Amino acid sequence: MDIPPKIAVFLDNSESIGISKGDYNGLESYQNTLNTISFDNLGNAAINYYSIGEQVASFSPDSLNASEQLTNLSAPVTSLLEMEREVQAAVFITDGIITYGRNPAISAFNSTIPIYTVAVGDTSRVRDVSVTNVVTNTTGYTNTQHSIEAEISQTGFPNNTVNVSLETNGDVLQEQQVTFDADNQVSQIRFDIELTEPGLKQYEINVSPLPEEWTENNNSSVFSIDVLDSKTKILHVAYQIHPDVKAIRSIIERDESNEITTLTWLGGNNFVEEVPDADEEYDLVIIHGTPSQNRSFDFLDELSETPTLHFTLSPQIGVLPQQIRTAQLISTSNRQALPVLLHQVLGERDHPILELPEINLLETPYLQSPLRSDVTEPQSTVLFNLRYDGVETDYPAIAILEIGNIRRTQVLPWGWFKLAQSTSQSHRNFTVELISHLVAWTSSDPDNRLLRISPQKQTFSTAENPFLGASLQNEQERPEENAIIEVELTGPNDQARTFNMENAGNGNYRLDLPRLSEGLYEYTATARKGDRQLDSQNGEFLVSNSSMELTNTIRNDQLLQDIAQNSGGAFFTYNEVTSLRDSLQSADLLQMQSEIVENYFFPVRSYYWFLLVILLLGSEWFLRKYYSLP
Repeated sequence: MDIPPKIAVFLDNSESIGISKGDYNGLESYQNTLNTISFDNLGNAAINYYSIGEQVASFSPDSLNASEQLTNLSAPVTSLLEMEREVQAAVFITDGIITYGRNPAISAFNSTIPIYTVAVGDTSRVRDVSVTNVVTNTTGYTNTQHSIEAEISQTGFPNNTVNVSLETNGDVLQEQQVTFDADNQVSQIRFDIELTEPGLKQYEINVSPLPEEWTENNNSSVFSIDVLDSKTKILHVAYQIHPDVKAIRSIIERDESNEITTLTWLGGNNFVEEVPDADEEYDLVIIHGTPSQNRSFDFLDELSETPTLHFTLSPQIGVLPQQIRTAQLISTSNRQALPVLLHQVLGERDHPILELPEINLLETPYLQSPLRSDVTEPQSTVLFNLRYDGVETDYPAIAILEIGNIRRTQVLPWGWFKLAQSTSQSHRNFTVELISHLVAWTSSDPDNRLLRISPQKQTFSTAENPFLGASLQNEQERPEENAIIEVELTGPNDQARTFNMENAGNGNYRLDLPRLSEGLYEYTATARKGDRQLDSQNGEFLVSNSSMELTNTIRNDQLLQDIAQNSGGAFFTYNEVTSLRDSLQSADLLQMQSEIVENYFFPVRSYYWFLLVILLLGSEWFLRKYYSLP
């Protein structure tokens, strides 16, 4: 039978295709291009429309508004690879400017479907200065220096100088000058600021405009830094000289969020470093080994109210010093240290500490540990047991405890430097992740929230719909599916609006907000079930008016030519798009397609066949009966 050919048309709906420049008049020229092609009258073809933005979605040409903030040209190519049995050809109408995703020309090699590219936009260079990129950590910490690097690009302004400023809330924090020597140049500039207050802070890089500049809309870039309340302050006290001490300290220092103070005991009252004040507060105290004498230290007086991580370095028999006893979770009655391996007791999903790289623990270097160990706190959770001589034992190796707002961890085996210095990358990665997870979990406050809510990202654009996701548990720590979560949103003008989150099932909730104007927004979410309030949480996010689509406005004909050539299609500009129909016809892509359809007829399923069989069988029975046949 004959069926109409199917053609997939992908329409670029990003901001850059709406820019008027040179002979191209933005959406007006774009719409004229669509009218010239007249897809609805394209022979016998059946047309399916899709939009090009950050992702691919079904689309209607009447919805073109140049509102997408990102252009991902690899997405339509990937989507096309999944349509190979359904589509005979594809048409991409775009300016070829990529602001997100991979190069699509390489993926086009894998397409058996010819891709016809139509280039819209303008190829002329304009005199322009723009902020093309801002590089900085999105998370910072109070009382620390934070680096911000920006790329300033320009075309057509040699021998000119511009002022580049770093601003927040309209106040100029720092200012530098950039001088352009060439006609086309990219310069880098760096700002270092001190973060003083916690919270989500909005910053902006601004470049002073130059005379006759094409547009000033890309002269600024807005970004945010989530400033956390200081670093994790860690006191690491080593009571023995051992390679493990250096190995553990090196792993802790890798994380910039950690601020470590070290003490190395030489005996008596002697430490290598200066002893901290007794009133100094820490988020975590790490005890490495035990003192050879039963004595106390002033800086450990508050150890009972501070999270602790205890690393053993030798068999410990007898009574520990009272201060160290607070950190003990595992005791042992064996004085002899034996070669052991670890055996994981719980699964990866049972505890966040165990979200570790895959590794065969039977192939790791041996650790040292006494056997016959036991937990001293019944509420402790054992993560790893000891494996000795190839046998999995019930003797705990690593145990954790959470009581109220205090967390404690003890690691019984020692010899971790062997894993940290192993020639195997997997061994080293495992050790770094395990120690880092132990430190992070132990030093963190227990999260006993019933309601957890967060935005999809910390900064949205004015062209996006901000999204909030939440999960809710009841007092029995089970997913709560029958609650109402009310969100009060307060904008930069202090005007508050209230929304109800949509129940997504299994204790998950979502809220798709409308597009918002530029500014900082704060939200308070309250979960209720009946007349009972379960929990309440708050947070914030930013809405920015900047867009990557404005940093580059030069149509990329070479990329669109490569996509067409690699897939067996053809390339056209919007001024010569009348040749598209002829090209499709010459490739027989507008002709009706023949499809062989096999139909099977089963007589036994026919009503008349059933009656005929009954009639014949009845006649046979009657004749045999009448003539007395056997």
